[in-house]
Amino acid sequence: MVDEVEVEDLSFSFGERIALEDVSFRLESPFFCVVMGPNGAGKTTLLKLMLGLLKPMKGYIKIYGHDPIKEPRAVKEMLGYVPQIINVDFHVPVTVEEVVAMGALSKLPPPRIMSVNLRARVDRALRLVGIEDPTTLFMELSGGQRQRALIARALVRDSKLLLLDEPFSMLDFDMRCEIAKLLHDLHKNLGIDVFLVAHELSPCIEFEPTVILLNKRIYAIGRAEEVLRIENLRRAYPGLTEVPAGFILGEDHG
Repeated sequence: MVDEVEVEDLSFSFGERIALEDVSFRLESPFFCVVMGPNGAGKTTLLKLMLGLLKPMKGYIKIYGHDPIKEPRAVKEMLGYVPQIINVDFHVPVTVEEVVAMGALSKLPPPRIMSVNLRARVDRALRLVGIEDPTTLFMELSGGQRQRALIARALVRDSKLLLLDEPFSMLDFDMRCEIAKLLHDLHKNLGIDVFLVAHELSPCIEFEPTVILLNKRIYAIGRAEEVLRIENLRRAYPGLTEVPAGFILGEDHG
């Protein structure tokens, strides 16, 4: 198996609005990668293309040698996805165990029944993310615990690659750092590749991730100290303002 994620000359538009233009990068496994950029930079669109939910208008993607459009089943077997928003009806009393099990049950044909084997996998995934009681209602969890449960839902698929869309949103800084450490621990201890998009890098900075600076095209890729230079940020963030103490990127970036 080809042990890398390859994106080559990738372009995608919504009508006349360009979302991504000639995006190319290659990540050799094992990798811990953070994609950052302003709102509307194409970060979520990139994830959807990697998942095979959108079809490239130009270029291609290979996930460990497999094309998400031509080989969707092979790619889905290797991916775990943590969306920014999950569609859970909070009027229905769904337990954490049931939410996590959805990650594996969605791959099975009806009737989708939780087997003894699946329950054991769910329990293992919950232990990995630090959730002790599987009978807790999902709606009763804190924001950080919900994020842990969603990561467990992705892990229960025995994924080789985790794709995460803004996993730090709506969390306080301490909890963002806890989630970043959890993801890095999974990466180091289980050999899982991590590819996440985020508005800010600070929760991950101590783990020395590969950083991709994106705004429709890639402006820099590499270690944080190589990427987060003022000349790169000035090109990727049109709203960047320089002040005596540093600079402000605009929106909620700083």
